[in-house]
Amino acid sequence: MSTSNYPENSSSELFNRSELTATGIQSTADAQLASKVDDAAASSNSKSDVFNHVQTVLTGYLTSSPLYKLLLSSLVLSSASEGHVTLSLVVLPLHVNSKAVLHGSVSATLVDLVAGLAIICAGSPKAGLSTDLHVSFVGTAREGDILWIEGFAERVGGTLAFTRVRVEKEVGREGGRALVATGAHTKYVK
Repeated sequence: MSTSNYPENSSSELFNRSELTATGIQSTADAQLASKVDDAAASSNSKSDVFNHVQTVLTGYLTSSPLYKLLLSSLVLSSASEGHVTLSLVVLPLHVNSKAVLHGSVSATLVDLVAGLAIICAGSPKAGLSTDLHVSFVGTAREGDILWIEGFAERVGGTLAFTRVRVEKEVGREGGRALVATGAHTKYVK
């Protein structure tokens, strides 16, 4: 009869399960496995805590800012983890310019907002105030397109935070994406 919770192996193994248990190897392995399970559960809780916190911050922005309320009503938080956030936005008629493509001010607003959320994801209590904002417009999006906006907190210090943001649109049925804009944003977080 085995002293472990694992199925018996062939009789040709060097040590049988009772010898492993007697030497403490099995109990150490069980403790390590239990620790990994606990770490995974804590990580999962931590990820959902980050997501819930960012969702609360985003909801506050969307309800308290007339600009965000007008422009970003279709913005949805997709994921949030340490230093990284992903959101989606359906391009509405109010997002396009006279040429019927995504207006540059919408891209800049997305870079600003999403950079701040990435900073929040990195553990900062503040999203920060803009000190420098660069946006490169490399593609177009039209009404009805679905945008995916990813923000990355590259470095969050005691005074400044440095971020980058990618704005992409969905293309094709396979879920491919095409780059619409990139942004680099520095924020004062002290």
